[in-house]
Order: sequence, then structure tokens, then C-alpha cells
Amino acid sequence: MSRTLLTLMLCLLPCALLANNLDGYYLATLDGQPAEMHLRSQDQQVSGEYIEGRRLRLRISGHFDGQLLNAQISDAQSAQPIARMRATYTNGVLTSHITARSPVTGETLERRAVFNRQRFSDAAITSQANRQFRDPELIATWVHEQITRSEDTSAASTSTLLILQLTVNGGISQWSRSAADNSDWHPDAPGELHYTGRWLASNGVLEVQLQDQNDYQPTARYHFSDDYLVTESSTGTRRWQRRP
Repeated sequence: MSRTLLTLMLCLLPCALLANNLDGYYLATLDGQPAEMHLRSQDQQVSGEYIEGRRLRLRISGHFDGQLLNAQISDAQSAQPIARMRATYTNGVLTSHITARSPVTGETLERRAVFNRQRFSDAAITSQANRQFRDPELIATWVHEQITRSEDTSAASTSTLLILQLTVNGGISQWSRSAADNSDWHPDAPGELHYTGRWLASNGVLEVQLQDQNDYQPTARYHFSDDYLVTESSTGTRRWQRRP
């Protein structure tokens, strides 16, 4: 690698790391109402949601250079711009200045707020404000079955069950069980634990905070097809059936 290319990569690296540090859930209070932001970044591009009170739910899109976030706040349905936000980021705190124009009077409205990134405890994850980040349709035990057939016709095929459990209080765990066709076993029997942690989900994105980790990370995109949960991630597409 040439010295010039190496220098360029080292210059870009801190900015990419800072952008990743922006990801998370932020909470503030505006006019006595809870205001929240859910932010995700890809390189320097930022997207997410702005939620105020129980009814106002807007979309955020913008650019983050490692210190300054410039973003547009738009209606989630029509994509019509509603406000502009400039915010400085320092150690999990977004000091924001939001400018909006009243559609009735044309008057420019300005609001300032300090958003603090949340590190969820068991109590905080079950609060009313944070429950709206947890899709109730996901709360269940899901099973994905994969059958591997041997090239030797005399050998039994192997069935592997992946079991994914998402609980109402925000817990998540995944484990697997494998056995030959002719064995007597049950998916709830002890198996290989893959991970445990906490989960949140909105806009078709499942995010997981692994045990002993501080931040939530996007894990998979998901949607529902008939009675199945379909996930798409780095491990491929999987169809999950809800356990009764």
C-alpha cells in the first residue's frame, strides 16, 4: 500500500468511527413533552425518527461530519419537509437547534433542546416512551428449520432448528438444536446458545444490544409474509414460523 493511500485512509477513519458513535436513542423534554430521536448512520449519511409526545412521529435524514449533524425533519407519510435541525455532538449528547415554519402563519419557530443518548436499563426499556420502538408483532418464539441431506442415501438427513425468542420486556435470545431424522428430541430441549440481550425494532429494522454491550446495533431487516417472519441479514434470508 502506498504511503499516500495509507495517509488518506487514516484521515477518513476517525470520521467513520465518530459517525458510528452517533447511532442510538436520544431523549429530551420539549414544552413538558418527551421528545426522542432514533438515529442510524451509514458512513456520513444519517437517517432515523423524531418522536414527540404520543402522536407526532417524523422522519430524519441528514449528514454528520463527526461533530455537526445537519438534518431535515419530514412528514413520515408524505416526505414533506417540516423543519431543519443543526446539532453538535459530544460524548453522547446532541445539543440541537430546530427551525420550523408554521404552515398557518408562516412564522419561523425556533426550538433548542439537549438530547441525551440513552443506555437502557430493564426499567427504562419497559417505559411507555421506549415501548414504541418495540414492534408487538415480533413478540413471540420463532423457529427456523434447516434440513441438510447427506449425499449418502443410506445416511439420515440432519435437521437444525434455530429458535429465536423475543419477549415483551425487551429480552432476546437465540439458540439451536440439531438431530438426525430418527432421533426423539424437542426444540425446547437444551441446545447451543448463540446469544442473549435486548431488542428494539422500528421501520422494519431489528436492533440488538448483546449482553454486556452498551449500544444497540442493526441486526436484520424484517417483514411478515402470511404467518411467517422473514429476516434478511448478513447470514442470508430466513423464514421463521411462530411457535404456538
